[in-house]
Amino acid sequence: MRQELRPGRMTLVSIACGVLLAACGGGGGGSSGGEGRLQLITFDYPGGGTLLSPPQKLKATTTSGLPVSYQSTTPTICTVTGDQMTLLTTGECRIVASQEGGTSADGVKWAKAEDVSQLFNVLKRSQTIAIDAPDYVLSSQTSDITLKAKASSGLPVTLSGGTPGVCTLEGDKLRVLGKGSCAVIATQAGDANHNEGRAAGFIAVDPLIVADGILGAGQGSSSSLTTKQGGAVSANPWSSIVGGGWEWCGNSDDTCFRAVSADQRVFTSALHIPKSKWTPGGWHASSNTIDIFAPGLSGFDSAGDTTGGLQVTTETALAINLGVNEGLLKAKKPVVVQLDLGKRNNGCNVSVSTLLWPIAQVGSYGLPLGNFAVTEACGIAGVSTASLDNDVRTLPNPWGTGPSDIVAALAAYQAALDKFKPARDSAVQLIKSSNVVRVRLRLMDINSDTSAASDGDFYASDLSVIGAITIQ
Repeated sequence: MRQELRPGRMTLVSIACGVLLAACGGGGGGSSGGEGRLQLITFDYPGGGTLLSPPQKLKATTTSGLPVSYQSTTPTICTVTGDQMTLLTTGECRIVASQEGGTSADGVKWAKAEDVSQLFNVLKRSQTIAIDAPDYVLSSQTSDITLKAKASSGLPVTLSGGTPGVCTLEGDKLRVLGKGSCAVIATQAGDANHNEGRAAGFIAVDPLIVADGILGAGQGSSSSLTTKQGGAVSANPWSSIVGGGWEWCGNSDDTCFRAVSADQRVFTSALHIPKSKWTPGGWHASSNTIDIFAPGLSGFDSAGDTTGGLQVTTETALAINLGVNEGLLKAKKPVVVQLDLGKRNNGCNVSVSTLLWPIAQVGSYGLPLGNFAVTEACGIAGVSTASLDNDVRTLPNPWGTGPSDIVAALAAYQAALDKFKPARDSAVQLIKSSNVVRVRLRLMDINSDTSAASDGDFYASDLSVIGAITIQ
C-alpha cells in the first residue's frame, strides 16, 4: 500500500494480486472534505473466488474505527449487499469502500475518508471429469462395454478415443479388438460459468493381472491375507518407536493397522507414529511394506526357481492405483516398487526395483518396465546391478515442485536413470526370461516432516492399493 500526501488532499492507492484472479486496485479521487480528523481506509483484496462460489465477505477497516460501506460500480459483473459480495459473470469487478465520517465512540470527530476501490477479474469455475471405466477388460469375457463419465459441474460429458487394433469407441460404447492399452478421453466444453474440463483414461485389454481386490483386515502386521485371485498378501507397517517392537506391529491402538473397503477394492496398510514419541534429529527406524503374490502363489520355491507367476511377453508397464495420506503427499516421500522374480540362485530370488512419487492423494500410475533396475542378482553371472540405496533411491522426483519446472525435472530424472542403464537392461531381460512372482510396495522414507500436513497427533504414513494391479 502506498499513501500519497498533498496539501488539503489525500489519495490512497491499494495494489493487490491473487493466484486465481489477476487484479489491481486503486484509490478513488476527491477531497476528504468536511471537518474533523483525516481517516484512512484499508481494504483487503476481495478477489480469489470464481463463478458459482458462495458470497464472499468484504473486509475494510478505518483508522477511525468507524464502519465502512461498500458499493459495486460494475453491477452486471458483481453485486454487494451489506458486506457480502456476489460474483455474477466473467469480467472486471470493481468494489468501492467508503466511510462518510462522523464521531467515533471516544467522541472524536472524523472527516469523510477517501474512497478506496479494488478492481479484479472474475474467472470461470474449473471443473473435474471422472471416467467410470474398468481398470482392465478380458476379451474372453466381454467384447463391448458401456462407459460413463461425470463432470463436477453436472454438465454433459462427451467421450472419444480408441486405439488402432486394441479398441474402438463410438459414443459411450467401447468395442474390444485386441490386446493392448485402450485410450479414452472425456471432454466437457464448459459454459458461461465453467471452464472446459478434460480427462484421459486407459483401459488395459487382456493384461497380466497381479491382483484385483484384497481380502482381510484388522490390526497390525499380517501375512495371512490373500487377493481375490488366490495370491498371498503380507502387510507390515512397523516402527521402532511404536508398540515397543521391531518388524511386527500388533498393538491394540490405532498406530498401525490394515483396512479393506466394503467392496474390497481398497486395501490400506497404515502406520501412524505418535508425535509425542518422535524425537527430531533422533535415530528412528520405520517402514511400511505391502507384498502381493501373483495369482495362486503363496511364497517362493526354496528348492529352485519358482514356477507359475506372470510371464511378460509384449507387456511394457506395471499399472497401479496408489493412494497416500495428505501429509505423506506434501512431504514428497517416494515409494519403492519392487518385482521379485521366479529366478533363484544361491538361496535368493532375483529382484528389480524402481521409485514411484505420488502426485495426488489417489493416483493412477504406469511404471515402464524399462525403468526397473536389477537390485538383487543373487550372484548370477553376466547380470549388471544397481544399488537400491545409492542408485534407485537417489533418483530425483520427475514431477519437480510444480508445472513450472517439470521439463527440467524430467530431464534430470532421465539423466539419473541413464547412470545405471546396464542394470535396467538386465532387468528387462530377466523379467522376460523369468516370471514375476511378487510385487512389493515399500515406503522406506516415512512422513516425519513437521512442515507437512499430518493427522492430528500422528505422522501418518499410509499406503493404499486401489483396484487392480496389472502388467500391460
